[in-house]
Amino acid sequence: MARRYRKSRWMRGSRTHGWGVSGQHRGKGSRGGYGMAGGHKHKWTRIVKYAPNHFGKRGFKPPLSVEDVCINVGELEELALKLGICENGTINLESVGYTKLLGAGSLSKPFNIIVRRASRNAVEKVKSIGGSITILSGVE
Repeated sequence: MARRYRKSRWMRGSRTHGWGVSGQHRGKGSRGGYGMAGGHKHKWTRIVKYAPNHFGKRGFKPPLSVEDVCINVGELEELALKLGICENGTINLESVGYTKLLGAGSLSKPFNIIVRRASRNAVEKVKSIGGSITILSGVE
């Protein structure tokens, strides 16, 4: 919000300067400082007893490792039957839940395949029959 005058931080005329009743900010010299002052020095025994985990590292959250859900070229015809896709149809392996196409097995019908990743062997087998493959991220 735009202000015409900058808000003053100085507490002119304030008797307690934000400490409430006068006695709330007195006597801290006799108690080793205010709050956590001296936590690494003269109040260390209290830290060890009442808050042992106050200082130190807390760890981190490791990144999630996502494993590939693989399918072989030899299983594509069976999957196409299950999905009701005929010859030269498009199989979107991404939508079925597979992330990688591997080259084990053989194909007898050409298909248009959409997949996130594929091995070189799988790409060669699909193209040798006359099918096409669309790779969304890369060939390994």
